[in-house]
Amino acid sequence: MKQYDWKIIYTKYEGVLKRAIHLLSKEAGALIIREPNVYRLHVLPCEKEGADITKNAFLLGCYNDSPTIQKHVKEEEIPEKGFLIKVIKNPNDEEGRLVILTARSEQEVFYAVVSFLDDYIPNSAPYHGSNRMPDLLFDSPLLERTYTETPENQTRSIFTWGHVINDYRLYIDNMARMKYNQLIMWNNCLPLNINEVIDYAHSYGIQVILGYTWGWLDGSGSKVKDISDKRLDELKESIIAEYERDYLSTNCDGIYFQSFTESRSDNVNGRSIAEAVTKLVNMTANELYKKYPNLYLQFGLHATSVNNRLDEIAKIDPRIDIIWEDCGEFPFSYDTFVSSEENYQETLLFAQKLLKLRGGKGVGFLFKGVMMQDWKKFVYQRGPFVLGENAESIKLHDRQIRANAWRIYSSAWIKNGDRALEMMQFINKNKVQEVNIGLAGTLDGGIYLPMALCSKMFRNSNGDFNEILLKTTRMSCISYD
Repeated sequence: MKQYDWKIIYTKYEGVLKRAIHLLSKEAGALIIREPNVYRLHVLPCEKEGADITKNAFLLGCYNDSPTIQKHVKEEEIPEKGFLIKVIKNPNDEEGRLVILTARSEQEVFYAVVSFLDDYIPNSAPYHGSNRMPDLLFDSPLLERTYTETPENQTRSIFTWGHVINDYRLYIDNMARMKYNQLIMWNNCLPLNINEVIDYAHSYGIQVILGYTWGWLDGSGSKVKDISDKRLDELKESIIAEYERDYLSTNCDGIYFQSFTESRSDNVNGRSIAEAVTKLVNMTANELYKKYPNLYLQFGLHATSVNNRLDEIAKIDPRIDIIWEDCGEFPFSYDTFVSSEENYQETLLFAQKLLKLRGGKGVGFLFKGVMMQDWKKFVYQRGPFVLGENAESIKLHDRQIRANAWRIYSSAWIKNGDRALEMMQFINKNKVQEVNIGLAGTLDGGIYLPMALCSKMFRNSNGDFNEILLKTTRMSCISYD
């Protein structure tokens, strides 16, 4: 018999907490408010802080805002930058339970809700015969448990092209569920509804960094073949003009750019790519900072053309964060396996150099191997467009056409994901300052195993890969179709 006497007690219904209440009401409610073959219409009550608690309740909110939570939790129990989940007996009812979901920030409260749904529930699922059944969790009093989590990396990002997103709300919902908090979105042409997309991301506390070219391709869509001083001056002027024309008026949180570093060669017509790109980036950024001193810039830098000239890259303006791509073996490559142990060890050593470059300030890495793009048929967006509002038939088409590819990706990550975890642990051990750890991939159409595995590793890389894999595969939000 279901325990229907649950309610949500919340501190405020706004901001990221509003999203937390919605998620908890929807997903915990799915296990509480209906019983098979019983026609009983019931919705999970949501009541403001101070409401009576008779039997069972979720207590949700920031610690300092909730006298109710403070009665049951000591402040030192809450990690400084993480969250606390605490399931205890209701002091007023032996059979009742209080599920406390709290932190010092609203975003960490949201993550506490996510972990209650994705970790506590499957881990506490009762047995029905030989089967463990999460659907029966609320048929009896919950198990008393305490669970905390602290992120090792404060910024966990996703890089994506914008025009490949079919449903921006679902994409951002999935990002938040996976505890990513920065969306780096590249667009050849700025979407008409970009501010609506940004506002939706902000409602989850997710930053949006908009990307455009700083000499990545020339006007015809070909790689840049001229990096003379004259051409660099022309690029600088066009970059600044494009920012002021298209991006200044948006409510984005920063600008991401790529330049002419995506090359296996270290030069263009005899000129060092590292030297030229450093000059272009610094003189362009300097002009922008004069006008817009609070502008946040990310440089998406392909390591393949500059890996032997880090002395030049060290001169990049320290106000600019560098997000490194193509740094060597998996998980930095499109491959989902380590092709050579020798190359992997070289990749570790190279990553260590990058972590120390510029005093370890402003560094990030982009994992690949889940990009899910067919570059042979890829179409660059040819004009402004409406982002992420595609028809249901398009969403279904793209989901179905990628389904088998996702199975291959997932099996590869089950086999080789331990090397990605090894890299993540290496980065966390050797970092000098905060690192932006990101993933080039897609959350459009669902949350697939590789994306979720990376989320777990990015948030906290402690532990054994098999344990992380176990926790990930049992999450109810994972897509397997």
